[in-house]
Amino acid sequence: MLLMPHTLAGIAIAASVPNPIISIPLSIIMHFMGDMIPHWDLYDKRTDERTGWVDLGIMLDLVLGVAFGIFFTLYSLWILHNTSLALNILACGIFSVLPDAIMAPALYIKNPPKISKIMFGIQKKIHNHAALPYGLITQLLVVLLCLLLISGSL
Repeated sequence: MLLMPHTLAGIAIAASVPNPIISIPLSIIMHFMGDMIPHWDLYDKRTDERTGWVDLGIMLDLVLGVAFGIFFTLYSLWILHNTSLALNILACGIFSVLPDAIMAPALYIKNPPKISKIMFGIQKKIHNHAALPYGLITQLLVVLLCLLLISGSL
């Protein structure tokens, strides 16, 4: 799954579950559950080589995920004046993409750390790839559901 839906899932969890002892681990678990939903991503198994557009897409996806995380964190701070919610949103947003961050060196460097190889193996087994456009439609539905949960919780 793309990073942005994972980030929004973490934010939705943080907005719905105020206790970080529960919401942070749940955000990590939700990452793996999200990868089980049929989806298309920039590392589709039909593509062995990254091209320039793939790297550009990864950067755009990262920017969108960070932008949503910053927006909802600042909204919680400046509009809702709720520091604990802001910290929970920030933490859950980060932890919701942590498995991909741990895996990333396995995609980009020749001799990645062992933890990156292990995470790559785990994620490769659970990813449920879907062809375009269906794989993007499922992610759009996840994004819309997360935005509805966030708007109903904040």
